[in-house]
Amino acid sequence: MSTSKDVKQDNPTHADIGIAPQMSNSSSKISIARLPILKAPGADSNYLNWKKVVHRVFKSAKVDHVLSPVARNLRPATWEEDNDLVCAVLVQIVDESNLRHLADEDNATTIWNDLSRTHQDSTTGGRVYWIRKLVNARMEGDDINSHIETLAKSYERLNSLVSPDKPLTPEDVHNAALLSSIPSDWLHCVSALMNQEDVKTATIVSALKNKAIRRESQGDIISVSATKASHSKPNTAANASKETRNDFSKKPRRCPLCNSDSHDLNSCNNTRKLIAEHKAAQKARWEASQQEKSPSVSSNKPAARAGRTRFPVSRFR
Repeated sequence: MSTSKDVKQDNPTHADIGIAPQMSNSSSKISIARLPILKAPGADSNYLNWKKVVHRVFKSAKVDHVLSPVARNLRPATWEEDNDLVCAVLVQIVDESNLRHLADEDNATTIWNDLSRTHQDSTTGGRVYWIRKLVNARMEGDDINSHIETLAKSYERLNSLVSPDKPLTPEDVHNAALLSSIPSDWLHCVSALMNQEDVKTATIVSALKNKAIRRESQGDIISVSATKASHSKPNTAANASKETRNDFSKKPRRCPLCNSDSHDLNSCNNTRKLIAEHKAAQKARWEASQQEKSPSVSSNKPAARAGRTRFPVSRFR
């Protein structure tokens, strides 16, 4: 079972490296140095501090001249030996994840620059990342000192990406603000741009607008497809109601009184005639009952005119 001590041994933070040149005429006063191990690339990289320490040690050992390009005719006699020494030291003081970023050739300048490019992301995305880290940082808890230290580290990482040739501009801040304000599902359309250097805000805006147009077009296609699908499916309730009305209108009319299909009971002349005869008979019975009650009065009065006598006929209407 491994312990915390074993973990520390598996992942050392420093290494004792011999850096004394083999040539006796070297003026180096350092033979062994304790150098920090360069962590894997990423937000937790210790590259800036690692670079300061390693460069200072190489300078004291008089071998730092191989970290910069030098024309062959201007190289000192010790250049080959110093280059081999620095290359050997560098590959021993980096985490294994850094090795795949190093050039295969044995050139200290190339290795030094490769490590710088790997840990110093000078692309638009690299700058935007650290600007956002600074602007969006929020203090957690009550430890103000820790918060200040965190911001200082983010500032240091951003500042390392700024140079006279590549100054930090308001456009960089605009890019960071724009990318911080949009949902994450929009970022993939500008991810390729983030791997480039000096990307203009107009280019990012153009990519976002093109994405918006594609989304609208896809939305129109989906809505049209859904509309076609809904039109192709029968509306059961509407069709059933319509069929019922059609069946009713198509159903042949038939009068049970006349036993005829030319009309129905409501428009039958015989029905009207029967109702009229019923009303007339009812009227006659009523008049006869009135005459029986007062025969003397009824004999002196003229007979009532048809249509002027009042009687309840509303129930037949």
